[in-house]
Amino acid sequence: MENERKKFRFEILLERYFTNFHRILFTNLIFAVPSAVIFALFYFLNSFIFKDSLVVPFLLLSIIPLYPFYAGVVMVCRNIARGERDVPVFRSFIRAVKDNFPHFLLHGVLIYVASMLCVLAVSLYVSMLSVSWVFYGLLFVVIVIALFVLYTAFYIPLMSITYDLPLKYVYKNSFLMSFGEFKNNLFATLALAVVFGICFTAVAFINSGMAKIIVVAALWVLLIPATCTFMYVFFVYDGMTAIIRDKDELSRELTDSIDKSLEQRKKEMNPQTVEEDFSDIDISSLKDTDDYIFHNGRMVKQSTLLRMIREREQQNAESGSDSDE
Repeated sequence: MENERKKFRFEILLERYFTNFHRILFTNLIFAVPSAVIFALFYFLNSFIFKDSLVVPFLLLSIIPLYPFYAGVVMVCRNIARGERDVPVFRSFIRAVKDNFPHFLLHGVLIYVASMLCVLAVSLYVSMLSVSWVFYGLLFVVIVIALFVLYTAFYIPLMSITYDLPLKYVYKNSFLMSFGEFKNNLFATLALAVVFGICFTAVAFINSGMAKIIVVAALWVLLIPATCTFMYVFFVYDGMTAIIRDKDELSRELTDSIDKSLEQRKKEMNPQTVEEDFSDIDISSLKDTDDYIFHNGRMVKQSTLLRMIREREQQNAESGSDSDE
């Protein structure tokens, strides 16, 4: 209908999310299987190595082997976020994990290291705030850096499953888009804040410690991974594809320009490819001397013109004989 109003972005977000909620739920359940296995393995390793101590950085190492399975979450959520209908969840999930396993394993290592460094820096400067006001400024800088690390992490998995690019270009483009797509990144951050705010509210009013653990586990299994992925993918996908498309078009334009320039240079380096026009002179009056004559806007020796004319006649004669054969 012509009078139908244009939907706001958040309306499209909610429509696609709730229309495909059963697919997002199924994606969460698939991802929960490797999550449970890997988390359990690292929990038992932590108990074996550190005895009664719960070492959180060690437990978070589980991100690395788990991250390849996250490729399936990103693939399904990307397809839903861009408006595809009837997304085959299980097939898309498995194909994404299979096709991207080595790359996502490396992504997991880099994201783990970057995240731990940011957490360590923030914790350090928070503990030193009482020492000097200078640490407030340093804390602000570290928080900004951590924010752009988060924004870079939005694009790394999404770009990996969407484009067949070398890893160095994936990381470079993801880092640049963390700055260049700041508005969309901010919207994605706000959407994630809403999701975590709702989850925190659901847990905050529970008094029992065991009940809290059960609710948090249920939220992870049923909601958090795919919902958060869908939220940030929805906001950053269009901007990412627009930039990559513009780069491809610019690359093609530069290639065409270079090809044309090379052709022009070849013509300039090979004068025989340019047809010389001798219609402005009386050829019969030319003499094989060094006397100059005005030709095509410049002064040229008559001997040179005679040589050029003879070469032209020889070329025409050779081309005529070739055509007769």
